[in-house]
Order: sequence, then structure tokens, then C-alpha cells
Amino acid sequence: MPIFRILAATAAVVAALFAVSQVAVAQTGDPARPDVLVVGGTPAGVAAAISAARRGERVTLVSAGDDLAGVLGDGMMDQWDLNLTPGGAPVESGIFTEIYDRLGESFSPQTAEEVLAQMVAAEPRVAVVYDEQPVAVTLPLGFGDAVVESVTFQNSETHARSSIGAPFVIDATDNGDVAVLAGARYDLGRQDAGVDERMQPVTLMFTLDGVDWPRVASTYEPLRYGPGGATDRSAWGYHDLMAAYEPRSAHVLVPDLNLGRLHSGEVSVNAIDVLGINGLDPKQLDLARRVTLREAPLLVAYLRAKLPGFENARIGRFASEVYVRETRHIAGLERLAGDDVWGGKIPADTIGLASYPIDIHPVVATDKSAYAPQRHVYGIPFGAMVPKGLTNVLVASPAISATHLAAGSARTIPTTIEEGEAAGAACALALTEKIDFLQLAQQPDDIAELRSNLVAAGVLLSGSLRRG
Repeated sequence: MPIFRILAATAAVVAALFAVSQVAVAQTGDPARPDVLVVGGTPAGVAAAISAARRGERVTLVSAGDDLAGVLGDGMMDQWDLNLTPGGAPVESGIFTEIYDRLGESFSPQTAEEVLAQMVAAEPRVAVVYDEQPVAVTLPLGFGDAVVESVTFQNSETHARSSIGAPFVIDATDNGDVAVLAGARYDLGRQDAGVDERMQPVTLMFTLDGVDWPRVASTYEPLRYGPGGATDRSAWGYHDLMAAYEPRSAHVLVPDLNLGRLHSGEVSVNAIDVLGINGLDPKQLDLARRVTLREAPLLVAYLRAKLPGFENARIGRFASEVYVRETRHIAGLERLAGDDVWGGKIPADTIGLASYPIDIHPVVATDKSAYAPQRHVYGIPFGAMVPKGLTNVLVASPAISATHLAAGSARTIPTTIEEGEAAGAACALALTEKIDFLQLAQQPDDIAELRSNLVAAGVLLSGSLRRG
């Protein structure tokens, strides 16, 4: 059994102890008394808010930043890691498809921010609060499973504090921040494997100008570069080419290239992995940025000399935030394991399908993947979203209950979006039935109704796929 880290939570946090600030509301309504509180201005948070609102609930969506795109915006993650069958057919739909249809295969950070904001603005039951970071929760006195009565936020500019209470809370933060504030147990990085608490490397993305994309798209040679390919919008692979690249820093790996062609003509680069970074530590993330700023010119010079179409490439701009692949794995009622992903398990409480390969970037330079880059369609269990010991909180993010290996697949943005949609639907069902998430998870009839509601909204859950 893994050793879970326990963050001690204060039994009760009295909101009156904090200075209350006036929150900035993007739409009409009372943001302090919603039916559903969604914490996290991420794509998963957007999906959760839309899902609950479309089912008649009043929602407050709180973002720590000034937009709702998460890593799609600040991290410049401008392409999708799609969930497809081995034959290439999609295995998810619902709200993710609505987002994909608006953004396409690749997109700019600005477009992602605009599209997600427009989708939320179209839902009159959703109020949005910006620039508020969760810092505490209110829990009732007593023993047993806990109820999060309210979440306290701190404004990033004024540092004033305010609290929002709701019957149900969706934690759509990438790191499971609200669940941890409430005392949820968790693993860090690959802790469940019994090795250490190290996390997958982080990446600072950047853009290039001057790339001859038609030449890039027409000259990919698998025999020369290794497995991969190129389209009119993206190129990936180049493992054999990058094997000869010698990084400036011993803390850097460039195992392959992921390139995206933006509508502006810029080309995004997802390539430089910085090892040994704790994604929860702002100082270490700043170090990763500085390491990348030094490494990127050397990498671009290598590409100019080796890769057709890059002869005139020059660095454009860097993402505003470092992309973090892994931090916490919350301990849930169920835990998604590597064998579940590889074996294509679709449990009875599946709330969304996924199939992205187990993509574990080396934690240390000598790591080798134990899994081939193959797709197996599997199910995300509802129980993996329910933190142990909390009755009214769901996690919809890379921090769901999963092992280090399983998270290598389930961490992708499309999967977190379907988790968000399911979480919003679960809140509406729980409010209607007057039950909590522990009760919902334990009642097959309620799980069946949740799944039926999702299917009615266009979510793919089964079809001809086998169930576990």
C-alpha cells in the first residue's frame, strides 16, 4: 500500500477572522451563495461549471488568474492529446467536442482564453470570479467524513480574503488544492511506486518565427527521424534526431519534439524537459524557466542545422507559465492503476472514456518507459474523483486518484474536461436526490442515473466497448 502524505487541516476555519473583500463578478447573480462552487479556472473547471448550469444549478466559478484557459493559455499548451481508438476514432464527446469544434487541432493561447470565456458567458447561471486563490476551508467540528462548508480565497492583488459557501464543491485545480486544504491524503509524484516523491519533468513552451512549415510537413522521414509524423497543423516525434542533441544543462532532456503550427504562422515548441523540479514550489518553477531560457537558443541552433524548414527559425516568445505534468495524486474511493489503463478496464462507474498512451516523461535521465506508446480504451471511474473522507467534494483534474503510471495517461486535458462535465452532472444529481458523493458512489442505481444523464448529453461511455 502506498504511504499517503497527510496535510493536517484545522477542524474549523471561521470566516469572520478574515478580511472580506468584494469579489469581481463577470456575470449577474450572487456568487457567494451558489448551488455549486467550482474552484479552478481550467478547462476542466469550465466544463464543470457549464455542465452544472445546464442542469439548472447556480454556479460560481473561481479562477486564480485572470482567464479560464489554464495551461491552454498560460502554459501555451496549444494542441490536444486526443483520446482515440487504436483505429483513430474519437472515444469522447460532450463538452470537450464543443470546445474542440471551436478551437480546432491547434490554436493560440489568446484564442483558447476567448473561446472558453465565451462559452461560460453563454451560461447565465454561471458567475465568474477572477484573481482569487483558495487558501483555507471551513469544516464542521466533529469526527467522521467531512463536509466543506465554504472555501476562503485571497485576492492576488489586494490580498483581501473572502469566503464562498456551497452545498457541493468541485476542485478543478491542477494540484487538488481544495481537497488538500480539507485534509485529503495524497501521494506526490511517483511515491506510490515506493521509490521517491520525484515528479515528471516540467516544460516551458516557446514559439519560433521563420519556420518553413510546408517543408517541415513534407519531409518527415521515419527511417531518419524515428516514429512520428507531420500534418498541416502539427508535427511530432524526431526521437532519433534528438538522440544526438547534447543539452547545455545536466538537468535537461530533449527526448523528442512536439510542434504546432499556429494560425499566426508561429510554430510552438514543446520539447525541453527540466528534471528534478517540484511543481508545487514557485522558486523551483522559476529555476526551470531560467534553465529553459538558457537552453532554448542552443536547441534552436541545432534544429537550424539539422531539420529541413528550420534554417531561418528564430525564437519568438515564451509561455507565461511553466507546464507542470504531475504533482499530487489525491487518495480517492477508487484508484486508477497502470494495469487498468493498459488492460482497457471499463468499470461499472465509468464517467468518461480515455485512451491516451501511458506517457511518462523520465523522472531521472536514466529512466526507461515500461510501456509502449499504444492506445487502450479505458474508463475513468467516478470513485477516483471522490477524495476519501470528504462527502461533498469532487476532484476533476490531473490530481484525481491515480498511480504515477496511470496518471501518465489520465493527466491530459481532454480527460480532465470529461471529468469536469461528469462532476457538474454529479452535483446536479446529488442536489436533486439529496445525497452526498459518498452515497452516490455506493449506490449502483445512482451511478446508473449519472451515467444515463451523461449519455443523454452526448458523452460516450460504452457502445461496443467491453466493460470491466
